[in-house]
Amino acid sequence: MACEPGSADGRELTDAQHREAATKLGRVWERIGFEPFQCGVHILDCHLQRTQDLLAERREEFNAQCRAWQAQHRP
Repeated sequence: MACEPGSADGRELTDAQHREAATKLGRVWERIGFEPFQCGVHILDCHLQRTQDLLAERREEFNAQCRAWQAQHRP
């Protein structure tokens, strides 16, 4: 799989805003196994065990955050 950051909502970004957003998005993508390739493109080999492990870790982090939120907002 290959991804390149861009505006998803049609907003026009300055070059500086685009670079900042692309950098932040790249860091998020790397947390689930994407690797920088070239010219801002990131690639992901969906068949690697590492990718599956990273996705499982992110899912568990998300579930833990959901449980914490629910615990704080129960009547």
